[in-house]
Amino acid sequence: MTTAAIIQARVTSTRFPGKVLAKIAGQTVLSRVIERAKLIPFVDIVVVAMPADDASIPIYEIARDMGVMCSSGSEDDVLSRYYDAAQMYGIDNVILRITADCPFIDPVVAGEVLSLLKAQGLDYTSNSFPVRTYPKGLDVEAFTFDCLEAAHLKANKPYDREHVTPWMQRTKGILRGNVRQKIDRSGLNWCVDYPEDIARLEAIVTRIPIDGLKPSPQEKIADMHQQMMKMIEEMDVTDVKPS
Repeated sequence: MTTAAIIQARVTSTRFPGKVLAKIAGQTVLSRVIERAKLIPFVDIVVVAMPADDASIPIYEIARDMGVMCSSGSEDDVLSRYYDAAQMYGIDNVILRITADCPFIDPVVAGEVLSLLKAQGLDYTSNSFPVRTYPKGLDVEAFTFDCLEAAHLKANKPYDREHVTPWMQRTKGILRGNVRQKIDRSGLNWCVDYPEDIARLEAIVTRIPIDGLKPSPQEKIADMHQQMMKMIEEMDVTDVKPS
C-alpha cells in the first residue's frame, strides 16, 4: 500500500510564466517544494507530475537531480495527470496533492492532513476546505486512490478536471475532513502567484539567521520552519475536526 505526495508543476503559468523555476535566496521554488515534500511523515514516494512537453524539461531535471519520480500528462486536465501518475507508480493507497508554487509547504501540517484521513477512514481531507485557517501557500489535500479514481471517471466539467478536487469537495457520500488551527492566519499569503512575490518571500527567508542551523537538510528545514513560524507568530495549536 503506497502513499505518495504528488506535486503538480508546469512552467506555462499565465500570471507568472516559469515561476516554479524562479529562485528564492538561490534555490528554485520547485526544489524548495520537493525538499519539504520529502519530509512529510508517512509518505513513501514523491512524484512531480508535469505536462508532456519540451517546456517541462527543466522540471524533470530538477526532480531527477533531487532523486524523486516524474510523470507527464495533460497540461489542462490535471485530474488525469494525477490519475496517470498514480497508475504509473502503483500508488494504491493515499495521494497528497501539493502545488509547485508553495515553497514554504509545511511537512508537519501536511502530515496532520494525511493522518486525519487515515485515522478516521476518510476519503478526502484538506487544510483549506471547507475552512481555511492556514496561510495561502500551506495548502495540502489528501485523498484515497479510490476517491481519485472515482473523480477521474465521473468528473466531466473542465473546471473539475483542471483543479483536481472540486468533484471530491461537493459530491455526496465522500467522507471529508478539515484540519484547522485555532488562530486564523488565512489572510497571509506565502504562495508564488506573481513576480513580485519572489522578493516578498525572499525577504522572509533572508531574515532568518543562517548561523547555527543544524547540519542535515532535514534539521535545517526544521530549524528554518521553527524560526519562521516564531517570527510571524504562526506557531499555533492545530485543531483537527471532520467537516
